[in-house]
Amino acid sequence: MLKNRLIPVILLKGELVVQSLGFNRYLPIGNVSTAIEFFVNWDVDEIIILDIEASSEKRDPRIDIVKEACQSCFLPLSVGGGIRDIDQIKKLLRSGADKVVINEAAYLDSSFIKKAVEVYGSSTVTASIDVCKRNDEYECHYRNGKISSGKNVKEWVLELDDLGVGEILINSIDRDGSRRGYDIDLLKLVTSATSKPVIACGGVGDVTHFTQGIKEGRCDAVAAANIFQHLEHSTIAAKAFLKKSKVSIRLDSEATYENYDIDTIGRPVPTMIK
Repeated sequence: MLKNRLIPVILLKGELVVQSLGFNRYLPIGNVSTAIEFFVNWDVDEIIILDIEASSEKRDPRIDIVKEACQSCFLPLSVGGGIRDIDQIKKLLRSGADKVVINEAAYLDSSFIKKAVEVYGSSTVTASIDVCKRNDEYECHYRNGKISSGKNVKEWVLELDDLGVGEILINSIDRDGSRRGYDIDLLKLVTSATSKPVIACGGVGDVTHFTQGIKEGRCDAVAAANIFQHLEHSTIAAKAFLKKSKVSIRLDSEATYENYDIDTIGRPVPTMIK
């Protein structure tokens, strides 16, 4: 049985790592190198870097940032933002990325996804879906949530499944930065529509939300951005909480917090003696 995964997402806006609030407000955090350095030592399973302005600014993917990240990143690295042709994928993979994350280009030309899968294999291609709930319907958006694709999430997931993507990253725009937890109904809708691995994202406010994403949403992996920027060892603490919750997850850190409880915001506290 495959282990569940914990994945930090690094959002890039220009040169800065940012926190996202509802896809329309952004708070600067720092630089990519520092973020990578922390996460590499904090027992995560993969890292995702998303350049959130590349498509809207019609920029190519930041090969320079990928090369810089790979100097200290020895974990599987997924990269998204501005990817719209096969040559860009080739350059990203040659620069050290393990997977590419594609959003807008899939809506504009679905044959691009099919070709990417044929050339580089399904395990290399992750489809990212940003979703808003409108009138009880989950609508897929792109261009950093600004443009509606006209597709509902279930039909788009089925289409991506047929195109052969390796996994799906599902992000709730409504929950982004809210700290209210994942949209479990959305996750269940997606995971019931595909047999491909699904990564949950959007809305994590405390470590209990990770467990909900896996156990209730039936996702294979759980991801977040903002929550990991606040507390040292927050990813290790999140894994410790998942393990105590009987989630099948790898925990290799020497700091396993076996004799600690994890409070809801991810801080280790000594277990009370009864």
